[in-house]
Amino acid sequence: MAIDTGTGNGDVYKIKAKSVPDSSNATDLNIGATDNLSNVDVTGLAVSGNTAAVRLLAGAAGSTRVYISTNGGINWTRSTKEPTGQSKTCLLMAPDFASSGIAYAATTGTESAFSRTTDGGVTWNQVGLIDAKVGANGIIDLAVSPTYSQDNTLFMLTFDDTHIEHSLWRSLNGGTKWERVFSSTLADVDSLKLVQLSPRYGSGSWVVFLTGVSNGNPAIWKSTDKGQTFVCRSVPFSIDIWAVVNDSSLFLGSYNGTSGLMYGTTDSGLSYSAGVAVGSQPLQSIALSPNYAQDRTILIGNTQGWVYRSSDSGASFKPLPMDATSPPLTGSVTVALDPEFISNNTTYAASNSIDKGIYRFIINKSTRWESIDSTLPVGGKLSQLAVSADGTLYAANLQSANITSKKGGMERSLNPAFPLNPTFETVTRGLDDGVTLNGLWLQGNQLWSIDTKYTRLMTYTDTLALPVTLISPSDNSPGIGTRNVTLEWEILKGATEYTWQLDYDTDFSTIPAGFEENTGASSARLPTLDTDTTYYWRVRATQPVLSRWSAKWSFTTTLGHTVVAPELLNPKAGVNEVPVKPLFQWSAMAGADSYELMVSTSYSFTNPAIAKTGRYALPATAWQSNVDLNYNTTYYWYFRP
Repeated sequence: MAIDTGTGNGDVYKIKAKSVPDSSNATDLNIGATDNLSNVDVTGLAVSGNTAAVRLLAGAAGSTRVYISTNGGINWTRSTKEPTGQSKTCLLMAPDFASSGIAYAATTGTESAFSRTTDGGVTWNQVGLIDAKVGANGIIDLAVSPTYSQDNTLFMLTFDDTHIEHSLWRSLNGGTKWERVFSSTLADVDSLKLVQLSPRYGSGSWVVFLTGVSNGNPAIWKSTDKGQTFVCRSVPFSIDIWAVVNDSSLFLGSYNGTSGLMYGTTDSGLSYSAGVAVGSQPLQSIALSPNYAQDRTILIGNTQGWVYRSSDSGASFKPLPMDATSPPLTGSVTVALDPEFISNNTTYAASNSIDKGIYRFIINKSTRWESIDSTLPVGGKLSQLAVSADGTLYAANLQSANITSKKGGMERSLNPAFPLNPTFETVTRGLDDGVTLNGLWLQGNQLWSIDTKYTRLMTYTDTLALPVTLISPSDNSPGIGTRNVTLEWEILKGATEYTWQLDYDTDFSTIPAGFEENTGASSARLPTLDTDTTYYWRVRATQPVLSRWSAKWSFTTTLGHTVVAPELLNPKAGVNEVPVKPLFQWSAMAGADSYELMVSTSYSFTNPAIAKTGRYALPATAWQSNVDLNYNTTYYWYFRP
């Protein structure tokens, strides 16, 4: 097939079979007819298929419009979301375009880019060579998928201060690669401000919401296809804060010059409730109760030290505490609710005022906001709070990080709801000196914040928010010897040091001398113990940050010199489906310094598969096999001191 691109004076392509001697049988293809245009110059044409089923993509010369034909050029439609740029749109189809819908476009001019489509040219995303810059403080918002552990999806909103443009980026692999799915270079988009996902995103829903300005008016955009396409709706008020309740319900906060106002919509912005007054200053933050469907609680922080609560889904708001006649806090306030709020009524607030820190208020109990972070570095000021499902509280510090003195970074507490003196730590691990964190987003045990010094997205995985798992002696073990008893626990990812404790009581309030120690190992040898005594023990990681304490286990020592029969703990006799590299565990024996372990397919233990004897004897009462045993094979095993 021969393609004549013409002289550039019009939009006519002449397509003809090679056997045709002249152009008298050629077909004129007016790609601009769909836009009532008759003079569209073309710089790119891509073809897939043959005869009447040929598929065509045509790129305009004077814009980034892409036109699509699926019937050999007889009819044309226009992309609903075009490549970004200004002109000279060149196109290339993937070899399997007919089945995959994948094609590529390159454009020129401001915001020009290398774009890709996966739906046959209907929508285009920018994947490389993008003529856009993320300026100083150019990352302005982030949204993390509620199912991030499965889909690794992030949405990031940025600002290019060179071209005065906003861009929405999507990553499907945790931020390793990004593609731009929406921007203010598109028609009817002036600017973008905030991005949020539906709480059901990834669980049968793919709803993304944006706020910004369209044609000079406040607006929200909604996407139901992972941000691929958006529908815009005008909003009759400016938007300062918002919370997404579900796929179609939102709360939006505004300021009319005299009052903070909260509005609600249940139809994705087609209509709004009347504005409800929330104080007389602009609003700063909003948080919904973790059990909002049951308790209907909303918490609001404003820019002048006030906190307000609604317990009726936003129909009314009252200050917290209710009798406050002056601001209980200072500066701009961010708020959060404890994951057990429905039962403990505990709320949190943080101020961006220097040295003011983190506060707690228990509804129906507290009379004032209580400062709970006594270790906040001098000069600290906080920008955002986040509370995990397990109750760990985090706060980003606007103070510049100093690694040596542990200033700036992030505040962290595993027990913020603890009645007396919650424990806080300052986390600066992995940061450069001088870095300032702004904003905080949390999903599971992973957090994200914006490094405003180097304009980059930082992430922190809090593996130490989990408790240590104990191994041996097993809980309630009887007949443990009094000498050379070893405590063992599983390695907690990221931990470099542990503290173990032993006590006669379960409360560990007074630890006897020699019954507590720090160690970099995952085991500890105990001093000589008393006979016929029950001991309780626990372990936690202490470096680089604290973990939660493990469960409290107990064991009881032997009565005098009574001989206690050794016990094979794991694998148990007759158990099926044992891993090919099993964990062998057995009871401790009084006076034993080491143990020999034998494993064989023969009851007589000839030709053993594992023989830990002599100088290879094991120093502890557990050993993780480093030898693969055979599948579907019966093994015998024993140990001896």
